[in-house]
Amino acid sequence: MTLVGDWLAPGPRPGSSEPRISALVALVALAGGVLPIVIMVVTWAVRPKPVQRERSCPVSTAERERAGFVFADRPHDARYKPAAQCSSVGAENTLERLGTGRYRVTFHGLGRDGGVAEVTPVTPEDRICTLVDWRPDGDDERVEVDCFDRSGVPADSGFSARYWHLRDAEGTAAYLRIGDPGRTGQTLEDAYSYNSLHGTNSADREDVGSYVVRFGLQDRVSGGAVKVTAIGDTATVCGVQRWSGETGESRLAVPVRCRDGAGQPVDSRFAVTFSVALGAGPSPLPGAHLLADRPAEPEYTAAGVFQFNSTGNADTVTRSAAGEYRVALPGVAGPVGDLQITGYDTAATCVADPEHQAFEVRITCRAPSGEPADAQFVLILRQ
Repeated sequence: MTLVGDWLAPGPRPGSSEPRISALVALVALAGGVLPIVIMVVTWAVRPKPVQRERSCPVSTAERERAGFVFADRPHDARYKPAAQCSSVGAENTLERLGTGRYRVTFHGLGRDGGVAEVTPVTPEDRICTLVDWRPDGDDERVEVDCFDRSGVPADSGFSARYWHLRDAEGTAAYLRIGDPGRTGQTLEDAYSYNSLHGTNSADREDVGSYVVRFGLQDRVSGGAVKVTAIGDTATVCGVQRWSGETGESRLAVPVRCRDGAGQPVDSRFAVTFSVALGAGPSPLPGAHLLADRPAEPEYTAAGVFQFNSTGNADTVTRSAAGEYRVALPGVAGPVGDLQITGYDTAATCVADPEHQAFEVRITCRAPSGEPADAQFVLILRQ
């Protein structure tokens, strides 16, 4: 009979002995050690699956709209998949560091000829980031980003980057890429140009670093947001100087100004996008945009057609010090997403701080000297 059987059998029990007691103690200890582990394994196996946060860029099965973004917050890593990212085809995007201040973002499954890309530095330091190029590589889209310090020396930086390709999509949006910054005038009807109202896109060079982009038929809409990104491998910043409809011309005029890190006008290639309510069509994407146009006020609520919040709440701007702002976007699911900033009627440059609180984005603007300075800016956050 087994040891346990001997102890449970009727009749006189055998006298205790050291071997029997030791064996029983070992058996109890073994059961006590294994049982909790078994319970933990079973509990882990049958646990409810965590609710995954739904990717909010529109998943598209058609060719009308392809989009993706990355929030690159590990500027020194050789290769990684950003935690905050999105793809309209549901793929994971990757990021590579090619050298100091040089990065390649691969939007897997989004490879298309043309489209538009955007980038904004996300760092507590004084940085300038530009687009070097974007192009398809098989089924993928590769977007190359260069970042610099103000003197033009390559420098590592976090950033937010986005790729967007539209064709006959719903919503109000337009974009173009200037390929020849020295030409006096040009009409852009290639794969890098899009207009949701089927108007003609064009650009005129007025002076060194001074351009006027025109989106045909977009004068019918009002408000919205504009993002301008310099294209090239030097420290160049391009901003917007208001935008409005041209009387009798049936087009929206968007003046663009490009400068080097010292604030001097320079000719540059650039990409510019215009959208109303994030260009999302009848079902707005989660996010917000606003024009921060009162740089010296301690606090104010953005209002009018230049302010949008997908939750219907009002966005507010708080100035904490010269050039330091906190933008509250109540109801929007956190500031980590596609965050784009463009200087508005200013020579200052603005970056986003990676340290943030829920529903709040921190912005720092600096004069060409590098010192913090009050400035107007356009902020766009797509979740």
